[in-house]
Amino acid sequence: PPASDAGSGATPPPMGTPGHLLGRLREGASSVRDVAQNSAGRAREGLAGLKESVQSSTGIDMDGILPTRSTESNSTSVSSGRSSSQGGSGQQPQRERTALEQAEQEVCALFPTLTIQERVTGCLVCMGVGYILSFGSFIRFRDLLLGDPVPFVAVATFGNILSLCGSCFLTGPTNQAKRMFHETRRIATGVYIGSLFFTLIVAFAGKGVPGQGPVLILLMLCQYVSVAWYCMSYIPFARQAAKRLFNRLVANFE
Repeated sequence: PPASDAGSGATPPPMGTPGHLLGRLREGASSVRDVAQNSAGRAREGLAGLKESVQSSTGIDMDGILPTRSTESNSTSVSSGRSSSQGGSGQQPQRERTALEQAEQEVCALFPTLTIQERVTGCLVCMGVGYILSFGSFIRFRDLLLGDPVPFVAVATFGNILSLCGSCFLTGPTNQAKRMFHETRRIATGVYIGSLFFTLIVAFAGKGVPGQGPVLILLMLCQYVSVAWYCMSYIPFARQAAKRLFNRLVANFE
């Protein structure tokens, strides 16, 4: 039989010939492919571990930020299977919405759809004005020391509320509420919103009541401490570092 049909018994081409060089190139390409596959597998394992550690410490949904290839392929196969099961009719069965989803859709229909540029602009404007009010309220700090805390407290609280509304432009009210009331942020969010609410009540409805000033100062401290604890939840290991620092300070005072 011819040498091309001899299979494994065919003589290898002599060294230096084009056939020999082509075989060496194929072997090298196969080795590079194996190394690349092993490296990609290790990188995927490392990324999965990093995503789990960050999600457990911060509560951020990393799957929505860094979707895995397996998830994408599964979603593609599921969608293709659904489309093929329809028999080419082009109609897919719609899942029945819950009462909460229907209410959310009705509320969202009242507001216009914003582009990315409009969202970023609204977020920057609200946060900028809010920070200006919050830091500008220290101009009235002298009134606070003289026994009139209402101007300082009211301006700072309105600035904090406006800054909070700015983040709703960027992520949307629903996503913002889900992130704020995540299990790692529920207490901080509840203390922050409660202190904002009671600060305004005490400032405007408690005029002339004895002890109004100390109560307002305490509520302002609750605002700043809770919002700082809330922001640290987005930074890995920031809360643990803050706890260790606080324990050291307490130990030094003792």
